[in-house]
Amino acid sequence: MASNNKYITTPIYYVNDVPHIGHAYTTIAADVLNRFYKQKGDNSFFLTGTDEHGAKIAEAAEEKGETPKKFVDSLVPQFKKAWEALDIEYDGFIRTTDKKHEEIVTEFIKKLQDAGYVEKRKYEGLYCVGCEKFISEDELEDGKCPHHGKEPVKHSEENHFFLLSKLQDKLKQAIESDEFKVAPEARKNEVLGKINQGLEDVSISRQAVEWGAKFPGDDTQTVYVWVDALINYYSATKIFEGPKWPADLHLIGKDILWFHAIIWPAMLIAIHEKLPKEVFAHGFFTIGGKKMSKSLGNAIDPIALSEKYGADAVRYAILREFPFGEDGDISEEKIAERYKTDLGNELGNLVQRTLTMVNKYELEVGPTETLSIDTPDVDGVTIREAYDKALTNLDFSGALEVVFRITRDLNAEIERKKPWELEKTDKNELAVVMGFIYQSLLGVNELILPFMPETAEKMKKQLKTLKPEPLFPRIEE
Repeated sequence: MASNNKYITTPIYYVNDVPHIGHAYTTIAADVLNRFYKQKGDNSFFLTGTDEHGAKIAEAAEEKGETPKKFVDSLVPQFKKAWEALDIEYDGFIRTTDKKHEEIVTEFIKKLQDAGYVEKRKYEGLYCVGCEKFISEDELEDGKCPHHGKEPVKHSEENHFFLLSKLQDKLKQAIESDEFKVAPEARKNEVLGKINQGLEDVSISRQAVEWGAKFPGDDTQTVYVWVDALINYYSATKIFEGPKWPADLHLIGKDILWFHAIIWPAMLIAIHEKLPKEVFAHGFFTIGGKKMSKSLGNAIDPIALSEKYGADAVRYAILREFPFGEDGDISEEKIAERYKTDLGNELGNLVQRTLTMVNKYELEVGPTETLSIDTPDVDGVTIREAYDKALTNLDFSGALEVVFRITRDLNAEIERKKPWELEKTDKNELAVVMGFIYQSLLGVNELILPFMPETAEKMKKQLKTLKPEPLFPRIEE
C-alpha cells in the first residue's frame, strides 16, 4: 500500500538574482502537487528555499560593501515575496546559512570520509565562475560555457574529492531499475549515457572560497556550494517537523540534472542512505521565441504578472501552455490570452450565466452527495480518476485539459438545451438541465483548487450563496 506521506522539493534558488518566471515554474508545479495531495488527505510536505554560499555571493557582497550574511539576508525576502504573490504555500523554507543545516552538512561529509569516499588531491582544469564548477572542453560551445556565454578560466588547487567513479555501477543499477527514478524518459537516457561514458571523481571542496560551510577536518577549505545545497533536502528532515526521508519527488530544471541525478544519489549510496524516489527535470522556457537571459532583458517578473492578472491566472497559464517536462514558449501575451479565453470566457462566464439563470428561473439547486465528476463514463473511468492520474504523473496540462473539457461541454450543453426556451415549454427538464450543470460546477470547483486556490474559494462561495460576480474581470490595457 502506498504511503500517504509525501515529501516534495524544488531546488533551493541561488540568491544572486531576483526570482524570475523559471523559478516560478518549478515552484508553482510543486505547490499544485502539494495542494492536490493535501486535498486527498495525504500528509504532504513541500520544501523550497535559498542557496546562499559561494564565490559569486561573496564577490557581490564585497561590491556592495556588505558582509556576505547581511547581503543574503537582504535578498531572501525577494523570493518569499514572489512566492506569496503567486499564492505558494510551502511547508518549509530552508536557507544554507541556517546553522543547523551547516552542522548537518558537516556530519554528512564526515560520513563520506568515514566510508572511504573522500580523498585529497591536486586538480587543474577549466572552471566556470558562473556555474561554480569545473567544466570539460567537450561541454563548451565555441569555447564558452553554454549557460553563461563566458570562457572558463584555467584553475588549479588542492581539493577534497568525492570518489564518484567507485559508485558508477551501483548508481547505474539504481537508475536502470527505477529504484531511483529519473524522469522524463529522455532525461533518464541522458543520465545513463553519461554514466556509460565513465564517471570521474569530483571536487567537493574549495580552497579559495571563504564564504561557505567549513570542510570537516580542514579549515583551509569550504564545502563546494553545490554539495552544500544538495544536502538541504536531507537536512530539512532533521530541521522541520513533518518531512520524512527519503524525498518522494525532487522537481528541477534540466540544467541541473547532473547534480541531482548523478552526484546527489551517489553521495547517498556512499553513506548507505535511502535514495529519493524520483527526480523529474522539466524543460526550459523561451520568452516570445527567444531564450530567457539577463543580457536580453526579457526575463519575466512573476510578481508584476500576478499584480496584473492575479496569481491564479499566472499559475494556470504557465502550467497549461505546454507539457511539463518539455521545452516551451511563454509570454505575457499568451498569459493574457489564456486569461481572456479559458478563464474569462469559458469558466468565468459559465459560472455567471449558470447562477444568473438559477436565480432568474427560481430553481432549487444545492450540494449533492454524488458529483457528476465521480460518475464513470462508457469506459468505466470517472473524470476525477482521469484528473488524478494526470496529476500523479506530473501531467499538469493534461489535468487542466480534463477540467476545461468539462467547462466547454457545459457551455455547449447550455447552447444546445436553451434553458431560456425550456422555461417556457418544460420546467421539469429545465430543472434537470440546470441541476446537472450546477452539480458539475461543484465538481469543477474541487478540481481547480490545487491550480487556482483563490478562484476556487470565490467560486465555492458563489455556488453556495447563488450570488454571481465576475471571477476574471476584464483587464483594461
